[in-house]
Amino acid sequence: MPPFVADFGDAATEAAALIEALGPIADRLGTRGTVAQYEADVGDPNLTRAGTSLAGSSGPLPRFLPVRDIIRISFNLIEVRPPQTILKRLARSPRIPTDDNLMLTLPLAPTLRDALELSIRYGNAALPWWRRELVTVGEEAHIRYWPAGPMGRLEPISAELTLISTHRTVETIMGLKTAAARINFAVPPVSDPADLAAQLGCDVTVGGEAHFMAFPLAALSWPSPYRDEALWQDGLARCEADLRQLRDVPLIARVRGHVGSRIDRGQLVGLDDSAIALGMSVRSLVRALAEAGTSHHQMVEQERRSRAHQLLAGSSRPLADIAEQLGFSDQSSFGRKCREWFGDSPARIRQRLTGQ
Repeated sequence: MPPFVADFGDAATEAAALIEALGPIADRLGTRGTVAQYEADVGDPNLTRAGTSLAGSSGPLPRFLPVRDIIRISFNLIEVRPPQTILKRLARSPRIPTDDNLMLTLPLAPTLRDALELSIRYGNAALPWWRRELVTVGEEAHIRYWPAGPMGRLEPISAELTLISTHRTVETIMGLKTAAARINFAVPPVSDPADLAAQLGCDVTVGGEAHFMAFPLAALSWPSPYRDEALWQDGLARCEADLRQLRDVPLIARVRGHVGSRIDRGQLVGLDDSAIALGMSVRSLVRALAEAGTSHHQMVEQERRSRAHQLLAGSSRPLADIAEQLGFSDQSSFGRKCREWFGDSPARIRQRLTGQ
C-alpha cells in the first residue's frame, strides 16, 4: 500500500472548529472507547491517525489519549467508513462499547440507579465532549445527553452510539421490560427511527432539546440479576483509578500509567526508571511533578494503595503473593502499610470487602 497522504478537506475544518469550541476540554484525556474497535476494523493507522499526536504510530490505541486526538480520529473514521457501517458494527457487537473496567462493572451494580450513576460519572470524565445527567420527569427517570459544543456531523452518530450503549446497560437489569422505555433523539439519528425501535424493542422518537432514554421511575430501584457486592466494590476501585488518571494533566497520566503497569507486573519502579520511560531527565521529571503538586513517591504509593484494595476485594490470592506483587519485602511490611492506608490488617480488610 502506498504511503497515505492526508487530505482532510471539510472534515479537517469541522474537526478543528469542534476542537476550538471545546476549549480546555480538548486538552483533557478521554477514553478510546468505540474508536478503538472501528479503527481496528479499518486496519490502517496511517489513515485513521492522520493529523493527531499519534500520527505515524501503529498498534493498539492507548486506553486514554487527548480528546483532540479522539475527535480527529472520529472525523477520519467517518471519512472512510459510512456512519451506517459503524452503527451496523455496533448492532452486531455482543458487548457494551465502552471502557473495559466500566463494561465489566456495570452489570454487577446493586441496582439500576447505581449502574447509571456510575455510568454518568465515568462518562462525564472519559467522554467529556458529551454531558450526562439523571433526572426525574413525572413518573419517569430520564438519562439525558447533550454535546459540550457544536459537533456537526458527529452528533447524530455519537448520539446513536451513546443511546444504544445506554439501552444495553438498562436492558441488563430491566430485561424485556425495556419495552416500557423510550428513546428520544434531539436531532435525527443516522438509522431510521422505526428500524431502531424494532432493534431495541422500545419506542424511538425525534425532537426536543436533548437526547435521552426514559423508563419508569420505579425501575431505578430494581436489582441487577448479576449483582455481586465484592466484585462491584472491586470494579468501583478500578473505575476510580481510571477517573484519577482521566482528571490528571497528561504528564501525570503518563507517569501513573507507567507506574501502574510496572506494579501490575510485580516490578519495583523507581524515579530513574520512570524518567527513562518518559524520555525525561530525573531533574525535569521531579520539577514537573512538583509543579503539578505531587511527587514520584506519592504516585507510587497511590498506585500501590489502589491495587492493594483491588486485590484484597477481588482476589483469593494468598496475602504473601499480594505483598510480593506490590513490592513489599515480606507480609509483615504489607500488613503495616495496610494499617496505615486502611486502618486494619489485610485479612480483616479482605473479610470486610468480600463478606467472607
